Amino acid sequence: MKNRVVPVLITLVLIVIVGAATVVSLISAYRKGSTEFVDFERTYDLEDNEYVVVLNNEVQDYKGIEENGTVYLSAPQVADSINQRFYWDSNEKIFIYTTATQVIKAYPDEQSYHVGGETTALDNVPVKTIGDTAYVSLEYIQLYTQCEVETFTEPNRLVITTQWGEEKTVAASQDTVLRYGDDLQSDILRNIPAGETMTVVASQEDWSWTNVATEDGYVGWVENRYLGEPQTVTATAPDFQEEEFTYIKEDGRICYAWHQVTGEAASTRYSLAQALNNTAGINIVGPTWFSFDGTEGHVRSIGNSDYVYYAHQQGVKVWAVFQNSAIPGGEMDGVNTDNILAYTSKRETLVSEVISYALEYGLDGINLDFEMILEEGADNYIQFVRELSVACRLNGLCFSIDNYVPLYTKHYDRAEQAVFADYLIIMGYDEHIYTGDPGPGASLSFVQQGIEDTLDLIGGDASKVINALPFYTRVWEDNGQSVGVNSIATMPQARAYLQKYPDSTVMTWNSELGYNYGYYTSPLNGSTFMIWLEDAESIAAKLELMEQYDLAGAAFWKLQQEDGDVWEPILAYVNGETIPTHDRLQAEENQ
Repeated sequence: MKNRVVPVLITLVLIVIVGAATVVSLISAYRKGSTEFVDFERTYDLEDNEYVVVLNNEVQDYKGIEENGTVYLSAPQVADSINQRFYWDSNEKIFIYTTATQVIKAYPDEQSYHVGGETTALDNVPVKTIGDTAYVSLEYIQLYTQCEVETFTEPNRLVITTQWGEEKTVAASQDTVLRYGDDLQSDILRNIPAGETMTVVASQEDWSWTNVATEDGYVGWVENRYLGEPQTVTATAPDFQEEEFTYIKEDGRICYAWHQVTGEAASTRYSLAQALNNTAGINIVGPTWFSFDGTEGHVRSIGNSDYVYYAHQQGVKVWAVFQNSAIPGGEMDGVNTDNILAYTSKRETLVSEVISYALEYGLDGINLDFEMILEEGADNYIQFVRELSVACRLNGLCFSIDNYVPLYTKHYDRAEQAVFADYLIIMGYDEHIYTGDPGPGASLSFVQQGIEDTLDLIGGDASKVINALPFYTRVWEDNGQSVGVNSIATMPQARAYLQKYPDSTVMTWNSELGYNYGYYTSPLNGSTFMIWLEDAESIAAKLELMEQYDLAGAAFWKLQQEDGDVWEPILAYVNGETIPTHDRLQAEENQ
């Protein structure tokens, strides 16, 4: 019996020993990690002539392509991720870059680019058709972009840097490896010798790995135990000749009043004289003269030089308004606008014709009032802004752009507008406009948010910002079943509503909103009518708020909708005097 047990025990012991050894070996192998190197071309799906693109330490989902010794990137990707001032017209196949005074064009497969009527030859083709896509050479990109570009081969990598400033770096404390993923079983991108410095892409205190980028274009992961302490360094941008933009600036505070006219008969010196009668402080007027004429990029005008001559006699400048409507005073149409602006030839026609009219009439400026712009049409719109800006600058015309508050129009790219335009005008109204949502047209908090959001988007330059206020309000009706807008009323009309039934009308001043609020129940139908009254006191409250931000001035929509007493606070604001607000007047009365 003993003779049979001993061999069994020995066998079991050997099995345990071998098993333990195997487990130890497996654990050791796991801890050591994969020793295989990444098949770079297969992992990144690279053809022989393609390059992985690493932009600002991030691997991109598009590739560079080498043709005849020149590396190219797709035109849409260049405009989207490397330099957004490049613009690709996919309809007419034109790659455009716009400076302060030039619109520079490159056509696919030409070994040159064009500025106006002049052609400049290059050593390589700046824009090349590869397959069905237009590609842009690195050399051409670098002509107009502050960037650093390095190419590496075996495997092919393209490293592009367009951002500088503070960044974290980390050095390897001993020889280690850079892995494709944050796991020991992830394959190796390359060996990292002790002392090599890498840029930190991402790290967390509770991570055991750090995501890093090497100088030669590898982005991967290193175990923290092989890394020293992170250091903060400042990366310096390479020398680059920045574009210089000049701007037209008005002296003193601007008081811009829109004058809505819808036909030639209303665009006369007599209509302007009537509109300016009994006003005070206005130094610029904006007649709504220009609109689309058809869908091919032509401009309809209802202006005339006699109107401008009369305005100048009164010491008032004229910034005529260009609206994206089919007829003067018509509805804004974002779809039609994008259909026009998506074609370079149509944009050029618009610019040429509106500038021609401006010079013919002797205008001082152009006010662009394009509304309802589609998100998918935002790139076409901002390119039109650039091109119109160039023409205005070359012809000495002040260029201003109207925008609703950023809350409504985040895709309008105000930062780029601020680079090209002389002034941005915030249409700081239409806060409450929909059924079931009664409220004021431009409460103090709404106006303040619009100003602050705009300043944040453009880098804080208040001297470029004009805030516009309304001379109208909405009359709200609650019939017991639903609440909606009964009508849009001018200042006198709104006041008349609240004078219909004085015995049943309740009026209160709301200092938080900056409005006189009135309501009454109609004896005719039992509905409750509510009005946040736009009047001299509401305008004064907003002007006092605007003073805090040292803006370039104020604008008003529109002439002949106002009560006469609004001009007292407006004139005080324009002259930098004490504004007679409700609270200030009440305090004086109580003294």
